[in-house]
This record gives sequence, structure tokens and C-alpha cells, in this order.
Amino acid sequence: MIKRILWFVIGTLAGVYAVTRLKKRAQQLAPESLQASADKVAAAIRHFGDEVRAGMAERETELRDALGIDTASDDREDYR
Repeated sequence: MIKRILWFVIGTLAGVYAVTRLKKRAQQLAPESLQASADKVAAAIRHFGDEVRAGMAERETELRDALGIDTASDDREDYR
């Protein structure tokens, strides 16, 4: 009798755990969640690009200063 109750409790807990995990996974795969994830990735890529461009501009300034190139007459394009 006690074995049956124990197995019933274990089965119930396993079922609750499985349902909880499946609900969480379903929410992660919902279109809204996927869109939010895509937005985060896009923002991270945009931020990375901005940082790379800032580093390029800084390094270009350093090189121009080191080589003595006049920057006043230079028409630089915005790489964005």
C-alpha cells in the first residue's frame, strides 16, 4: 500500500515537472518570444557595428596624426 502511494506521488511530481517544463518551452517558442530574441540579436549586432566604426575612426585619426596627413581637407564618408 505504501509503495503504491509512493509511486503515485513520484508519478504526480514527475507529471507536474514535465508539464511545467513544456509550458516554459512553449512560451520560449512563441512568436512574441522569438521576435524579442531577434530584436535583442539585432540590437547587439548594431551596437557591435557602432563600436567597430568608432574604433576605425579612432585608429584612422591616430594613423593620420602619426603620418602627418592633414585631416581638414579630407571628405570622409559616413560608413553607416
